[in-house]
Amino acid sequence: MLKRLYALCSTPLISFWSGCFDETFDLTEAADLTDPQEYNSNQIFFKYPKNWEISADSNTTAFHNIYMQTQGEAMVIYQSYPSDVAESLTTFSKDFSEKMTQTEIPLGEISKSELKAIPKVAGFEGIEETFDISIIGISVPHKRIFLSKKIADRQVFLIYQAAIEDHPQTESGFNLIRDTLKESERS
Repeated sequence: MLKRLYALCSTPLISFWSGCFDETFDLTEAADLTDPQEYNSNQIFFKYPKNWEISADSNTTAFHNIYMQTQGEAMVIYQSYPSDVAESLTTFSKDFSEKMTQTEIPLGEISKSELKAIPKVAGFEGIEETFDISIIGISVPHKRIFLSKKIADRQVFLIYQAAIEDHPQTESGFNLIRDTLKESERS
């Protein structure tokens, strides 16, 4: 299961990490919550910021993956699996983190991370991870938040990653997705 995640996300993640150098120039715009966009497909619905885009959306019976990008370097990944085969949030976040740490970054590296449980919010259990991405000797502290809950017959995982300095500009967009995510009312 995680191999599919890794294969679908490695290219966007590598481009994300190689763009971390841009973080020092503060290119991340605040999430624009005026007139948000809507995703209403593949049995799910959520709203997302007007200035963010969905750059990948793949869906099979066993796996659904959506990759969203901000105007800067932050990202949100939605994944769902049939609930009877899905991993626990703890296993999912540890496996995801280990795979990302093993990914080669051109001219850089990812530090060992720390994972800790965070309070339940909007029905989601959560884990927060902090780590540094270093590129050409510049170290940028990052935060990754993993959330999970059951929606219909699927176990949903939301992954939010941003440089800690960009977190204030992007957190409201992530919260919009989290707070509006539900089973689609379309048939």
